Amino acid sequence: MRRTPSLHDITAVVVSAGRMMNAAKVRTTKQIYNSRIQKARSLSPPSNPSLFPPQDLTTTTNAPPLLQQFTISRHQLVSDPTAALRTGDTIRMTTERHSRLIRHVVTAIVAPAAGEPIDERPAVLTGEQREEKRAGKRERKMARREARREGEKGEGAGEADGGAGGKSGWEDRRGGEGAGGGGGEEVGGDEGVGRRIGGRE
Repeated sequence: MRRTPSLHDITAVVVSAGRMMNAAKVRTTKQIYNSRIQKARSLSPPSNPSLFPPQDLTTTTNAPPLLQQFTISRHQLVSDPTAALRTGDTIRMTTERHSRLIRHVVTAIVAPAAGEPIDERPAVLTGEQREEKRAGKRERKMARREARREGEKGEGAGEADGGAGGKSGWEDRRGGEGAGGGGGEEVGGDEGVGRRIGGRE
């Protein structure tokens, strides 16, 4: 079944494909009025009416001037998850943000370039398929996040238990050394006093 283009579909031409993963560069064109040139085509009657038929004069007597439009082109990146695009294809794309630079996704190939036909290429994903793929990617991401949080909690609990046990043992050893060291310092102090006294004697 042929897809009916929506109001938000944009027609573009692929200028580079196969050089980036899941993306292609396309060229879009539109017409704008150049405010600097300010060029307009007047439909008012000319100075010499004999050069134009009378019917043209009656239809353009009170018509406003038409602004001259200029065609400009712009290069954009479009998401191509199945690598179905080839250089020279005419495609339709719609707005869909994928990253900071990729804000469009291909919806259909209007006219393929000369070479590989559409039947021999991977199929372009539909809106439902893109949504399912996005939901699956989100679920896998949340599962990895939960597993990482559980692992951090387990490591934190093990470090807390090990730190408490080490601290108690260190305090016991510290207390024993303090008791024994205190006696030795007293003895050492007495001997030092005795030596000093003996030296003065």
